[in-house]
Amino acid sequence: MKITSRDIFTVGIVLLIFTIIITYEWNGAWAGYRTTIDQNKALTAELLKENHIPTYMLVIVTIVDYVKHSWLCLLLAFLAAGVIHEFVPRNRIIRLMGSGRGILPYLVSAVGGPLLSMCSCSVIPLFGGLYRRGAGLAPATTFLLTAPSFNPAALALTIALISWQFALFRVVFGIASGILVGYVTEKVLHGRIAEPAPIHIQPDETPKNNDSNIQRLKNTLLYSWAFVKMVLPLILAGVIMAGLIKSFLPTSWIITYLGVGLVPIMTAAAMGIFMYTPTLVEVPFIRGLLDLGMGTGASMAFLLTGPALSLPSILGVCRVVSPKVPALYSLLMWICGTIAGLIFWAIMPTF
Repeated sequence: MKITSRDIFTVGIVLLIFTIIITYEWNGAWAGYRTTIDQNKALTAELLKENHIPTYMLVIVTIVDYVKHSWLCLLLAFLAAGVIHEFVPRNRIIRLMGSGRGILPYLVSAVGGPLLSMCSCSVIPLFGGLYRRGAGLAPATTFLLTAPSFNPAALALTIALISWQFALFRVVFGIASGILVGYVTEKVLHGRIAEPAPIHIQPDETPKNNDSNIQRLKNTLLYSWAFVKMVLPLILAGVIMAGLIKSFLPTSWIITYLGVGLVPIMTAAAMGIFMYTPTLVEVPFIRGLLDLGMGTGASMAFLLTGPALSLPSILGVCRVVSPKVPALYSLLMWICGTIAGLIFWAIMPTF
């Protein structure tokens, strides 16, 4: 098979954008790891005692903080979605992440996703790009849930601030839950949701086989912009709603109702799904609550659901697929988080 200059350019662009993403995310993750280690007490106190910020300001602070820390990550994610749509052949994605192809698509999703070290919101454009380009709903959902769950820095931070047992079970439960939830989501919704609609970037699109590389780059930006318009408004709306929830959820309530037992574990799993928890912040947050009496099972439940989901990410995914999908996988993740918490509580009842 003859390799053309077009093929070389395609491979080069794909490698370039994902190399930039991995380099940026890993550097940011390890920098965040070092900062969090150095400022653990202050950061935990800030998370637990935010009453020095007026209620009406907390939403604004949440938005500003989100944009400040996430704009570049989101920009790279939207560019990557455009690159996938324009440069990655559909048959390659189907071969690696298509439905009905055995365990391989799940392994690619469960292992490849965390290597990107992206948060639950930044991974949405990649999820949308892969799903609309041919990835099966099950592998794509597995990718969506496992990618933000346990990047290397988060695991190292879990070992440093909590224990190696928490880190080990976080990986085991995270991979198992991501694969199981993705599989069940597709099985339940098969034939009940519409196939993903193609993204149109021009009024009258023509075959792009003969397009120049410059035109393909322009198409990439147009696809990226289409994903921005599709997803970003609901992500920001979710951040605002998460800020409101955070404003009116007293710290004393969290401390009181997240102790030992089934109800605290179920509550912690639900909190993880709806709260917006920036990457790495979940570890000192949980360590602070453990010191205040949070149960080990409730802690594990939150560590499983908190990084994988958030209200902003759930709303953002609703623009990529039918709302039935995030509604179902959120319910399933809550169940998995509860079960994981119960198992971990039985294995490690005290911290």
